[in-house]
Amino acid sequence: MPIFTPLQIEKLVDLASQGRIAPVYIFIGPYPLIEEKAKRILDVLLNQGSTLEVYDLRTQEGKKEFSQIKGYQEGLFGFRKVYLVYGAEEISQNKAKEMIENLSRYEKPPFSWFLLSENFTEAHPLYQYATEKGAIIPFPSRRKEDLLEMELTHELKKNNCTMNKEVAQLFLSLVGDDYHHFKNELQKLLLYVGQGTEISESDVLQIVVPYSSSALFLIGDALFNKGPNQTLKLIEGLLDAKTEPTAIIAYLYKHFKKMETLKEFLVEHPEIEKENYYSAFMKKWQEIKGNPAISISPILAETHPYSLFTMKAHLKKVKNFAPLFQALFQAELSFKREFRKPEEVFLKLILDLWRSIEPH
Repeated sequence: MPIFTPLQIEKLVDLASQGRIAPVYIFIGPYPLIEEKAKRILDVLLNQGSTLEVYDLRTQEGKKEFSQIKGYQEGLFGFRKVYLVYGAEEISQNKAKEMIENLSRYEKPPFSWFLLSENFTEAHPLYQYATEKGAIIPFPSRRKEDLLEMELTHELKKNNCTMNKEVAQLFLSLVGDDYHHFKNELQKLLLYVGQGTEISESDVLQIVVPYSSSALFLIGDALFNKGPNQTLKLIEGLLDAKTEPTAIIAYLYKHFKKMETLKEFLVEHPEIEKENYYSAFMKKWQEIKGNPAISISPILAETHPYSLFTMKAHLKKVKNFAPLFQALFQAELSFKREFRKPEEVFLKLILDLWRSIEPH
């Protein structure tokens, strides 16, 4: 079992279910992504009766416990023993040698190591051992959003579903970069649409619950495209989810500040301002971000390209940002000084913002 790509996890799961189990699995990449992938194979072994021991070498207590274990053996009643180790890069050379010596005593070891690490070097003895007799699953050193896009493509293919690029970017922009939230919302969406489906923008907007930091995208989009009533419904949903009213004000302030900054940036870079297709816009945006000679404001650099693309279209409706910021300032005063009810404050705020957007 040599090096496997992340997309070959299913193959490793199938091999494990057939009893072809590696003595060492090394997962290299960001938590919790590698944790979830390791769990796919672990679940197979545990369902077969394997027993599990977990050690976290990212903590001092975990290192101490791990240093004290001596010998590695099969589980109860002859079942496989599985050792799951977090922070595996902390395994010392001497400990690695001890582990390999114990594995070498068996033609088919009755125990397995699952080693999880964000940065496990090729020079490590266990890495060298795994290249011959184990399985190494490295996740490419990419931005988190790139890894999620790769995972989305894999899950869609597995369910025989498709998304066009614009819908895929909408989905990714809504779920944010939290892997568990991404996974939960994708599973909900796939269950809703069923096998072999072309997933539409309407499907995504109807099913996907935005990550808290992505909720702003929906509010801003609704204000420009859906009108005040839909925007108020979204805000009511945030309030029902226990979001602080002042946090929503802060979201909106940042949204409009981002729009204002983008407007200034587009004046300097008309080559992306004229792009009306997302794929072309994203390509040029990435070229600009990759140019070290071009300075990009952090508020833009941290934003998903799809959000910037939709903001670009909305900019045509804003001639002056001053009334928008003034309306937000007054709403904040209503909370902090007048202690007014959130529904009253947001009703006035959204109507004031709506009147400042041209044309309707």
